Amino acid sequence: MVRSARDCSEMERLTRALFSFYREDPQQARRLDPLLACRLSRGWWCLRIECRDLAHRAVVSGVIELLRPPLQALGLVREIRLLVAGQEPLVFPVTVPLSGNLLAYDAHIGE
Repeated sequence: MVRSARDCSEMERLTRALFSFYREDPQQARRLDPLLACRLSRGWWCLRIECRDLAHRAVVSGVIELLRPPLQALGLVREIRLLVAGQEPLVFPVTVPLSGNLLAYDAHIGE
């Protein structure tokens, strides 16, 4: 698959946005470093992250929680797919719905 210059610049902007979200917290930004070895692409409401191998995908899956806030703020995607050639993708929602139990009123709160 040949990628156009427009696609490459769009992914560079997205990658830059993800890293700049944590620019004031260098420790968190460094946790995103495994993404530098990935190929990112965006499709219909999906961010595809192509990892080198299963071990690399396991490391990248550890930073999904850091990807959610900037992706949710940008509103560009609804899910994140971690891909490795020949393997089933791991799919993570960008927005994690709250459990119905968390929304229930508890009369004992504040006693």
